[in-house]
Amino acid sequence: MSHPGLEEECAALRAQVAELSARLATTVPAGDGPPREERTPDPGGELALLRAALRDLADGVVISDHEGTLVHCNEAAMKMMGPVLAHIQPADWAETYRVFRPDGVTPFPSSEFPLQRALRGETTEGVGMLARTHAVPEGVALSVSGRPIRGKDGELLGAVVVFGDVGERKRYEAERERRRQADAQRIVAEKERLRMARILQGLLDNLDVVVWAIDDKGTCTFHDGRGAESAGLQRGQLVGQNFFEIYSPHDLKRALTGTPVHVIDEGEGVIWEHWMIPVEEDKRITGLIGMSVNVSEPHKAKLELEAKLALIQRQQEVILNLETPIIQVWDHILTLPMVGVVDSRRAARVTDDLLAAVARTQSRFAILDLTGVEVVDTATAAHMLNILSAVRLLGAEGIITGIRPTVAQTMISLGLDLSRVRTLATLRDGLGFAIRQLGSKGARAG
Repeated sequence: MSHPGLEEECAALRAQVAELSARLATTVPAGDGPPREERTPDPGGELALLRAALRDLADGVVISDHEGTLVHCNEAAMKMMGPVLAHIQPADWAETYRVFRPDGVTPFPSSEFPLQRALRGETTEGVGMLARTHAVPEGVALSVSGRPIRGKDGELLGAVVVFGDVGERKRYEAERERRRQADAQRIVAEKERLRMARILQGLLDNLDVVVWAIDDKGTCTFHDGRGAESAGLQRGQLVGQNFFEIYSPHDLKRALTGTPVHVIDEGEGVIWEHWMIPVEEDKRITGLIGMSVNVSEPHKAKLELEAKLALIQRQQEVILNLETPIIQVWDHILTLPMVGVVDSRRAARVTDDLLAAVARTQSRFAILDLTGVEVVDTATAAHMLNILSAVRLLGAEGIITGIRPTVAQTMISLGLDLSRVRTLATLRDGLGFAIRQLGSKGARAG
């Protein structure tokens, strides 16, 4: 970025040079052409001083007459533009001097040259150009200013241009911008590192964890976290010590082969959950980053929850057994008193338990007492008949006792065939019937 004060200073200097050049235009011979006039006496040495100033000036100065013929250039101009040829006409300047626009590709039109414009009476300031010369084929970046030279009566005598090499300044500005961007990126990266460090430190200070790192030899290079206190250690205490000597090296060495490891172990009454992550540099495992979390409380809560679940399961078993209490009230006689609502799930459990009991006890009669049952759904009513049919297949007789009126209505409305099922009013009636049947069969057998 250019400095306003510097630009004003340069403009003033160029104006002074233009004025000096105008004064020299009629006395100084052309760089490659013949003298325009004979030298005039210079008793005060003013012209010699002006010539020396032009010669030593860092900016290039080129002067032409009113026809566009170049009559003078200083050493700086020839260094930047090459030898100045007096016989070159203005229309051929762009091609002769290989001048381009600042992009270095587009040829600069001769008609827009600051010198040409000055010959038309125009003043130009800071026109950007790129001159490619044999000495500098990559091009010289120039800032060119031009002014017309007029006599005392306003007659156009010629033109002068002053130009400077701004390439170095551009390179300096580009380098400064590159450094600025690099500094900005470095600051952003540093802020991000600080942010991540604050996050990590917040976790280490407030959570019951330990973060650690070791090299490939097992030497601890980082050890921090509030969880260290749970292990009876100070934060950072293990830095410099060898983990292979302190802890079981098996899992550590397995992680150093490149395989992440996750283990849970117990030490000093504390349960730890460990993560071990391999660190790779240049395709080689150079160490591990690890995190150890004190999971004693969650583990204890898990054990308590598992114990409660086991208790609930045992209680459910007891409840299920109470739902279907199969009682052997007499030799070869089983009774199954049912209470409450009998749904399909409960009926299925009754079937399984009753058939198993009949087979185990070799019972001859199975009494299904419905005295305590108030509601039986459609599917359950059909299921109960299937239970009795299954009992019959095992060689026993099924008896239903204590059917309530509502249950009876459900069975009738379903059109269930109860002709093959023995039904009695009460459990006492059913038990008496079964005993009599066993007695009469025994008497016949005797």
